[in-house]
Parts: sequence; structure tokens; C-alpha cells
Amino acid sequence: MKLESQERELLLKMVQIREELHSIPEYSHREEKTAALVAKYLAQAAPDYLYTSIGGHGVMAGYKGNTPGPSKMFRCELDAIKTSKGCNHLCGHDGHMAILLGLSEVVSTNREFDGTIWLLFQPAEEVGEGAALMVKEINERGIKFDYAFSVHNKPGVSLGKVVLHKGVYAAGSVGLELHFKGAPSHAATPEQAVSPYSAIFETAEYIHSLNYQSSLFHDFILGTVVNISLGDKNYGVTPGDGYLRATLRSFKDKDLDKLCSLIENYSKERAAEHGLKLSTNYFDKFPATINDNQANKMVEESVIYNNIEYEYAKNPERGSDDFAFFAYNSISSYFDIGNGIGTADLHQEGYKFSNEIMGIALKIYTSIIYKKKNHLN
Repeated sequence: MKLESQERELLLKMVQIREELHSIPEYSHREEKTAALVAKYLAQAAPDYLYTSIGGHGVMAGYKGNTPGPSKMFRCELDAIKTSKGCNHLCGHDGHMAILLGLSEVVSTNREFDGTIWLLFQPAEEVGEGAALMVKEINERGIKFDYAFSVHNKPGVSLGKVVLHKGVYAAGSVGLELHFKGAPSHAATPEQAVSPYSAIFETAEYIHSLNYQSSLFHDFILGTVVNISLGDKNYGVTPGDGYLRATLRSFKDKDLDKLCSLIENYSKERAAEHGLKLSTNYFDKFPATINDNQANKMVEESVIYNNIEYEYAKNPERGSDDFAFFAYNSISSYFDIGNGIGTADLHQEGYKFSNEIMGIALKIYTSIIYKKKNHLN
């Protein structure tokens, strides 16, 4: 892509901002320095509205166009991930933030667009909690997004290639914890214990078996046992209680509800059969992230206008994303931009965000805002 001087200058600034953000990675719910830096750059771009501490450390800026129209929200993420070596931006959130900070300069200096543009910097995306917290406070302020957009870089796809998803972008999911409680005994007399051993492993096998019973569901489902905990490190005791934890996911929310119900009922039967008490808890529940055809079309038209290679994905992403909470009440599109083939995957050591993505995303977003016209200059 040939860049005009002003556009090149802006992109160089975005690279500098990304490097600055990359140097101060922070865990979910601890994004104080990151949020402060974002707010500083947004303030320099003179928004009509600037909110901080939304849903934790979330930041949100609004820019009013010269003519009335619908509101459009563009979202990115603030947090980095935990690794064995500490905290690091191994998901590209630093690049995503730099894209929106570059966009803030564009919409600030050229108000020839309809409605209001909202730039949203979400905390705690990695743990799936920030979006729901932000939505609650945004609703309390009476702010509504008619359209919502988000982009993620995608390793394994040609650099700069856009990948759109028709319908479901990402699976819905939930963490399930089953606590089976019986009674312990001395390890020499295990027959005197009310052991959760059989109930736990029977339930684990049942969860695994459901993955192959497609006739029970309308679309893709997956149950993954992620943790089994039984007793303590005590060689003199037969354990009397234990935990089974699993992540359940599906492309349709009704299927996820059914999957939860089937496992709950089965685990209750196993608990009763083995004389155990059962408690059930759910964590980090996400609805499926579903794209709207109208919003997808806006992205597609922008991509075509800017001569960017694109395709529609054959299948949704198995992972979940809490952008679903923004998409629920907005006409939305979540899409990917290729980070390059042969590069390390997200969250892996050696992952590196490709700066070229920022210019591509900026062109797509500005064309959506200005109705296909490129207003970077």
C-alpha cells in the first residue's frame, strides 16, 4: 500500500505507541499504567467524551460527527498475559490499542462523519470478565452502541489478509466445577470411606463421551476436563472429597445450556449412587459471539474498497471472546487480520505482533466511519 506523508507519519507514531505499551504489560484487572497511558493519548486527541475506570480500568472516548447518525463503537483490549517469565503482551493487545489510538487522531481532526464514534479500551479480556463489567456501567450511563466492531490479529493466516465470519465468530463457553463430598478414612481401611473417586472419573468419562454424540445437539459442542483434584498429599488418608473441573463450549447457546444440564443430571445421579453430596458452580460464562450480516457487509465493503485480500472462514473459532457482551445489543462484526504464516501462535513464547496490521486495520475502520472514503490524509 502506498502511503501519503501524513498517513506514514501517523503509522510511525502508532508503532512508537505500541512499543511504549509493550514495555508496560499488566495482568487483567491490574491495567493501571496501561489505562493511564491510553487516557493520556486520548486526551491529546480531544474527544468530546472521555471516561476512565469503566468496569475496572476500562477507558472510553467519544467523538461527535458533524451530522446526526448511528453510533459506532470500536473495541480493543488493555491486558497482557501471565507467563512463566512474568507478564507479557503475547496476544497483540498492545497493537490493538495502538490501532484505536491512531484512529482517535483521525476522527478528532476530521468530523465529516455521521453520529458518534466510540473508542473502547477494555480491561480483563484475557480472563473474560472485563466486557460484562463495562457493559453494566455503560448501560447505567445511558450510552448505546448501534454498531460494534473489533479486530484481532491471527497467526497462521497470510499477513494482512482479512478473515470474516458469517454468523458465529467464537464459541460460547463456561467453566464448570463439580464438588463431590463424602467422608474420609484411614488409608489402611479404604472400605470405610465414602470416596468420590468413582463418581469423579465416571463423570469425566461421560463428559468426554458427549463430544461424540452429535445427534444430541444442533451444532458443535466440546467438553474438556481441565482439572481433577482428589484429597491431599497425605499417604495415611483415603480422601473423602474431590473436584472435577471442565470447560464446556458450543457454537449455539441452547446447545451449551443442554450440555450443562446433561452433565449436571449425570453427576447428581453418580453422587447419589455413591452416597456423596454434590455442589455445582459455574465460572466465566460467555455467550457465543455472533456477527451480524449488515455489520459484516460494512467491513467487507471497506476491505474491497481498500484492495485488501479477504475470505470468509469455513468454521467459527472454538475459543470464546467476551466481545459477545457488546455484540449482544449492537449490530456487530468481529474479524481477524492475518499476522503471518509460520509465526508463533497467540500466547506462545516467540509470538510477535506484526506492525503492518495496524495500517490495514486503520484503513478498514476509517472507511467504515467515512463510508468508504479514505480520510487518513
